[in-house]
This record gives sequence, C-alpha cells and structure tokens, in this order.
Amino acid sequence: MTLPVPGPFVMSAPMSTVPSSPPAAVARHAATDGGRRPGRAALGRKAAFAATIAACGLAWWWLATHHIVPPEQNAPAAGPATGVAAGDVVVLPAATTGSEVAAVGPQSLRGHLTVPGRLDYDARYRLDYGAPVDGIVSRVLVQVRQRVARGDSLAEISSPDVGTARDDIRRREADQEIARHAAEWTETIAGNVDALLAYLARRPSLADVEAAFEGRLLGAYREAILGAYSRLVFVEKVSDSTAQLGAGGVLSGRIVEERTSNLEVARANYLAACEEAQFAVRQKRDQARAELAQADRLVQIARENLRTLVGSRLDTDVGGRGSGTVAIEEEGEAGTGSTGATTGLSTLVLRTPFDGLVEDVFVARGERVKAGDRMFVVADTGTLWVRAQIHERQWTTVEVAEGQEVRVKVPGAGDHDTTARVSHVGATVEADSRSVPLVAELENDDAHYKPGMFVWVDLPQGEPREVLAVPAAGVTRHQGKTFVFVPAGRDEEGRPRYRRVGITTGIEEGGYVEVTRGLAAGDEVVTTGAFTLKSELLLEDESTPGAEGGGG
Repeated sequence: MTLPVPGPFVMSAPMSTVPSSPPAAVARHAATDGGRRPGRAALGRKAAFAATIAACGLAWWWLATHHIVPPEQNAPAAGPATGVAAGDVVVLPAATTGSEVAAVGPQSLRGHLTVPGRLDYDARYRLDYGAPVDGIVSRVLVQVRQRVARGDSLAEISSPDVGTARDDIRRREADQEIARHAAEWTETIAGNVDALLAYLARRPSLADVEAAFEGRLLGAYREAILGAYSRLVFVEKVSDSTAQLGAGGVLSGRIVEERTSNLEVARANYLAACEEAQFAVRQKRDQARAELAQADRLVQIARENLRTLVGSRLDTDVGGRGSGTVAIEEEGEAGTGSTGATTGLSTLVLRTPFDGLVEDVFVARGERVKAGDRMFVVADTGTLWVRAQIHERQWTTVEVAEGQEVRVKVPGAGDHDTTARVSHVGATVEADSRSVPLVAELENDDAHYKPGMFVWVDLPQGEPREVLAVPAAGVTRHQGKTFVFVPAGRDEEGRPRYRRVGITTGIEEGGYVEVTRGLAAGDEVVTTGAFTLKSELLLEDESTPGAEGGGG
C-alpha cells in the first residue's frame, strides 16, 4: 500500500463516484419511524453522522487500493544514452598516459590441464656429504651460505683407513713400475733376437755380426746363438778343406765321414739354438706383458678400493659439470690442501665436484665422525626440478613428451609465470597417489625461485583450435567477475570514456584469452591502461553509496 504524500499528486487510475445509497436508506428509515420515536431533529443529526462515517470509509478504501506517485518519480531517469548504468562508464584521468586498444579476433589456442606441483632440487646438482670413513675432522674450510667453485676444499678428515688404502696404492704402483721395466726389457731383447736371427740367415762373417749388434741388448741369447753360429762357421771351413784333401787321397774316408758328421751336428745345434732362443724370448715377452697387465689391474683395484672407502659419490662426474678427480685426494703426501700445505697420507680432503652453495654445515673442527655422518649440503640451484602429479584418470587427456616446454605458475613468487622443459615422465603409476609423476627442468639463474615452492603446471590437451580471443593484458578480474573495457566516445570535456563489459572466458594461452560470451569479432578492447581504468572504476564505486565494486 502506498500512502498519500502532501502536495500535488497524480493518480494512476480515475476515481469512481462514491455511492449515495446508504444515506438515502437512513433517511427513509427515519421517515417511517418518525411517528414512533420522539426528537425528529436528533434523529436527523444521527443520520448525517452515519452518512459521514460511511463516506469516509469508502474514501479510505479507494485510496488504499490505488497507487499515488509523486510527479518527480514519473520523470525519465538520467543515464548514458546507451542504456548502460552510469557506474559501468569511466573516464581516463587527464594526468595518465593514453591507452591502447586491440581488436577482438580469431586465434589458434590449445586447451590445457592445470595440475599442482612443487619445486625441488635437481638431484644431479645437490650433494649431501656424509663422512666417507671413520676419522677426526682436522679442518672445516667453508661456512653456511658460502659459494664454492668446482674443486674447492670443504674439509679435511684424518683417517688411518685412508692411509692404509693409500699405502696399498703406493705398493701396487711400485710393483707396476717394476713390471713395466721388465716388460720393456723383454720387448727390447725379443726385438733384437728376431733382428739377429734375420741377419744371421744371410751368413755374414763373425766380425760383421759383432759390428752390427755391438751395444744392442741380447741377454743370454747372444752367447747361445752366436756360439752355435761360430761353431757352425768353423765346422763348415773344416768340412770344405776335408773334402779337398779327401779328393786328393790325403785323408782317409773315415776321417772325411767324421768331419762331414761334425758339420751336420753343428748345423743341427745352430738351428736348435735359434729355435730355442726364439721360443724363450717370446715366452718371456708374453709373460712380462701379462705381469705388467696384472700390475696395472692391481693398481686399479687399489684405487677403486680407496674410492669405495671414501664414497663413490664423491669422485663421480656429476652430470658432466665436474671431474671426478677433484672430489678426493688420492696422493696423500703428494697432495696439497687449500692453503698449499702438504697433506698427510691419512688425510682425506673433501672437495666439491660442481659450482654451488654450501647450504648447511653439520661438523666442527676436532669432531670425531663415523662413516655416514652428515657433514655438508652443497647444491646448485641454477636449475630446479618441477615435480608434478598427473592423476591416472587425466593421464590420457594430456600430451607431454621429453623435451617439451610446459608453462609453470609460481604463486609464491608474485604469481610469476615461466616455462620448464620436460625431463622425464614416470613409467608407472604411483600406488599411493594413483598418479603419474612428471619432472621438468626450470632455469633459475637469478635464484628467484626456491626449492619447496608450490607451483601450477599447465599441460597441453588436444589439438589447437580457432577461437575468438583478446590479449590477456586487456582482461581484468575483480570479486570473481571478469571484464574488459571498450571505447565509449568522449565526455563533455573531450576526455575519452570507456565502458566496462563483462565477459566469459575459456582457454588462456600464449598471451591470449578465449572469449566465449560478451564480445564479437572486431570489437575493440583496451590493453595498455586496463589496470588504470579498473582502479578508477573501483574508486568511483567506493565513493558512490550503495554501489557494488567490480560488478560485471
């Protein structure tokens, strides 16, 4: 019910005539009863009063059933000619720079699945140093948050086990050196014997043989071979003279036969000496080679024993960034510490195999440690791992492969967006989470990201498709509503006006956002300056009583 207001008013429906039947009935009733009731004047006054009451009741009923509207409420409401609420239009302040607009148009975008993840150390470049052997920490050369380069010393441990292992290496190396000299000796003699036998095959004189092989190593084979050769040469000369004398009848046939037999024996002895020498020298050469190879193996085993003793992780090339030879000192007395001082045979120098940062130190100088006790944590955070989990029900909907780039959002770093390259995808589904693990490499040269940060990982889905899209810079959000600003002419002072238009979005990729509702192809939206317009609009909404900030 609308109560009447003072002053002139307009009725929304014409007033009907008030019925007069009740007062007439009262009059007729008074006329018929006039003879029976005294006081005709009093009865008239009562009838008039009753008629007035009836008239007032009918008037009140009519007013209660009809709306009376003040004239000012019938006037047309003020607002933009476009029919848009005044709160949706904002004027760019004169002090601000001009805005830029972009046209809405088709773009090839691809859907994606967003899964949670976290940043972690790259396992190849994080080293949790445990004490490799039992011993005493003689030096701690670094402190927490100290940056170290590949090969820098971290600490020194004095351990008798290390001294024993190094002594074994020294002994094996000495045996190896002896075997090498023996092998070189036999190789030289074998070569010279082969050369001598080839030279004697030309039947030179003894003088020529001595001259050709003077100073060349032949060992005991010189006497054996040259003695048999000298005997053969002598017997051949005697045999030649015997044949001449026997032909002249000077010598008897028995003497000739004896000397001929001696020649055959000399030849046989010479051939036997050559064959024996050739076989013996080759056998000794092969034996020396085998002994040298055995000595080499024993040295290698001794070194591997030392590496196993101090921990294989300390002398392994990590990911190609460092050399295994810088992780431990094998030479003992020949090695030097970080200060240039000579280290003892039992002193083990721990070195870092890659550039990084000392993130924690757990030991102090003079502390006794056992094998496996934590000592240092050194890490290189230039590359981090993004670990994500893809549920088995969603696995078939995404398309990821090693080497592929994926988009990563890091809310803890100011909602910083970046990309990572997929390193590997799990081959099995984890039993606890029923998810497939994914690991991607994230470059972190400026140390902007920290291990342990929560991230969102966008994984591509399906094939790219043509959609209506706007630049992401032009899309603003507030209180769960998404909107853009479009040009709306100029105001009375010539300043540009912009109108807020609520939109519904879809795929977001590559700096563009799909628009499924609210805009048409060819519409222009503000890109540069959209944030300023949003701020101005929110300020106007806050200064207007009852206004809703950030409506769509």
